[in-house]
Amino acid sequence: MSRAFSWRAVLVWALLAVLPALPFMSKFYLLLAFDALLFGTIAMSLDLLIGYTGLVSFGHAAFFGLGAYASAVLLERGILSLWACLLFAILVVGLYALVVSFFSTARRGIYFALLTLIFAEVVYTFFRYTQTFGGSDGIQGVAAPRLVGDFAIDTPLRNYYLVLVYLGLAYLACRMLVTSHFGRVLVAIRENEDRARFLGYNVQRYKMAVCMISALLTGIGGALYPGRSAFATPDLMLWTVSGEFIIMVMIGGLGTLAGPVVGGAFFVLLQEKVSSYVDWYFIVIGLVLIFIVLFMPKGLLGIRELVGGRRWRTTA
Repeated sequence: MSRAFSWRAVLVWALLAVLPALPFMSKFYLLLAFDALLFGTIAMSLDLLIGYTGLVSFGHAAFFGLGAYASAVLLERGILSLWACLLFAILVVGLYALVVSFFSTARRGIYFALLTLIFAEVVYTFFRYTQTFGGSDGIQGVAAPRLVGDFAIDTPLRNYYLVLVYLGLAYLACRMLVTSHFGRVLVAIRENEDRARFLGYNVQRYKMAVCMISALLTGIGGALYPGRSAFATPDLMLWTVSGEFIIMVMIGGLGTLAGPVVGGAFFVLLQEKVSSYVDWYFIVIGLVLIFIVLFMPKGLLGIRELVGGRRWRTTA
């Protein structure tokens, strides 16, 4: 447990906790901070696959969208308990992730990526054309979830602290995972899957396990989203959303935990600022990504290596 904590992580989390006290933190910036932390945490969970296991998933938008729909369905029907929404999202996403991981992990490389994309597109199409769940409009105008009793998470400040707790718990879980024997086996699979199998490890079982963990963390993040936006739509499951998650990981730094959080926050802030000036903001984001890939292959978090000259550690 002590290895899961670091003074840097605790310090950053504490600074984020006092961030709303700053005078410029209006409701708009609190919602923007919510998005930055939420998508940063999802990118961190995706990095368990990409950075540590060497599996590129183009289906994480489906996990996110299913979590959002699971929460929105209960909220629409008057079940306002946050805990009920989270449990239902875990159940729905867990069952779907079990099917996806079983078939996808039987393949390697581009075939794994294509299978996750195909499954995600099937889910997107189902919700897009099923009127039971609102069709292309999705589920709109849901009520705010309640933490306990009548205490509703109905303000930007409360949503911010909710996602901050989610970030802290998800980071703790991921940190414990990657510093354990399980995490070292994942790295071994990334480096040489055949050798890991020769050493006696059930490679597919390990890959299924990390897929499930990553999917559930993403689904929990999705379950928090309707409380902030009051809707869940099929657009949350578009393959482009999965692409954005991958970009966040690459911007922050592959094979890290803090990096994708930084990358997710950077992506959300960059998208918001650039889109307020031009409609073709994805061109700017693409240029930024090209620059990072060419000149900072270890992402934004790799700047500390350039500045400090210290050896990069994959467990950062």
